Amino acid sequence: MAGKRRHYILTETAERDFREARRWSLSRWGKELTRQYFSDLHESAESIAQNHQRFTSAEHIARTQLSIHPVREHYVVYVPITGKRIVIVSLIRQTRDVPAILEASGFMIQRQLKEIFEKLERGKIPNLKG
Repeated sequence: MAGKRRHYILTETAERDFREARRWSLSRWGKELTRQYFSDLHESAESIAQNHQRFTSAEHIARTQLSIHPVREHYVVYVPITGKRIVIVSLIRQTRDVPAILEASGFMIQRQLKEIFEKLERGKIPNLKG
């Protein structure tokens, strides 16, 4: 990933989710399988960013601006921001209660999204067009 421009932005919540998932994965699967799993997550996030406009409305979470996409054992919860860029707001294991988790962290997610959108408007985060 070094040197490559990502087509997704992580909120603080998503960064925390990824760190926790990595710790859990390392303790359960070891270094090599964890590396491959997170490589798959990155590739899937890139694919979601590049193709999110093709997904059906059924993949949107009711009454929110959030969309969800399964990736291996997790759901990537995201908001499209351009034709080829997303903000990942959370990474949730598929065995967990996704609506309850999102409801509990909804205020924080909205605040983090607002901060990201403000940074995009001020040019503090490069805005990929398209």
